[in-house]
Amino acid sequence: MSVNADPDKLRELAKKLKRSGEQIEQMQRQALGALRSSGWNDRERQRFEAALSRDLKSAAAIAHKLRGEYPQALERKARALDEFRR
Repeated sequence: MSVNADPDKLRELAKKLKRSGEQIEQMQRQALGALRSSGWNDRERQRFEAALSRDLKSAAAIAHKLRGEYPQALERKARALDEFRR
């Protein structure tokens, strides 16, 4: 069996994915904060915010996976590769 990955590079990828997830969450907060501080307050704004919030929930689901599920899978693979190489 050949090993086709470097465990250290997988761990680095996991860190980058976590940072990306954190950046997405930060951008979400900034977007909603900017909208709320814009002074725009009518029904159209309410509809706009509802649509934006729905889309940001989708982004939140992606960010959640980038911060948790994907890095965990990469870490498991890196540990398995470490064990295999011993």
